[in-house]
Amino acid sequence: MMLVLALALAAQGCARKQAAAPLDPEDAPSAQIADPAEPWNRFWFGFNDVFFTYLGQPFSKGYKAVLPQYARDRIENIYSNALFPVRFLNAVFQLRPDKASRELGRFIVNSSFGLGGFLDLAASDKKLQPQSLDFGQTLGVWGADHGFYLVLPILGPSSLRDGFGMAVDATLQPTTYVDVPYLLTAGLYGAGRVNRLPEMIDLYMEIKRSAVEPYTAVRDAYAQLRERQVRQALAGAWYAPQAGEQAPAAPAAP
Repeated sequence: MMLVLALALAAQGCARKQAAAPLDPEDAPSAQIADPAEPWNRFWFGFNDVFFTYLGQPFSKGYKAVLPQYARDRIENIYSNALFPVRFLNAVFQLRPDKASRELGRFIVNSSFGLGGFLDLAASDKKLQPQSLDFGQTLGVWGADHGFYLVLPILGPSSLRDGFGMAVDATLQPTTYVDVPYLLTAGLYGAGRVNRLPEMIDLYMEIKRSAVEPYTAVRDAYAQLRERQVRQALAGAWYAPQAGEQAPAAPAAP
């Protein structure tokens, strides 16, 4: 609930520097999501609101006071670089060799010359800008709709499709198939998620202040963002299904 636009970017492993583009007016009437579990979702909405208002917001202020923007950017760069396999494989699943090659190029440049991702040197090249790629988006490219809306404890807005996508993305992370010390991987991913928390909380608070009914505003904004991301991915795919056609068969996972 609290993350809306920023959560979508974070769960996908997208670089924090990439802001979501404004929604087109035409998105509003077409971006719908079923909410059969609304009472349950509202309960967790309230839980998350209390958690982030009274715990997350003070933590966010303290975190930003202790760590300057430069340090937070370096942590984000390392975290984003470590999530390269997630974005690369989703680009492959979406039949987007252009995006896959961009991710590979970013990883090679930043890992080799950017001190393991400490510096995002690839961002200086217009052809190697950060991307937003996740398995929930991939399922949308394959033709799956939201299913229904879900509000997850702490994590916030999601859907049946995107919740499953988050689980798949977790299995694509290097920690599931690379033998490295547990404490090292836990520290890396923990630091990356904590580092993104202040940005997410700030965005949620902004939406909360400006919305007459925050629950509906967050739900609708989430649906609009995810629909736009899927449409943009389809627009550049090798094959985009026309109305009434089935999406191409999903490629087998490696």
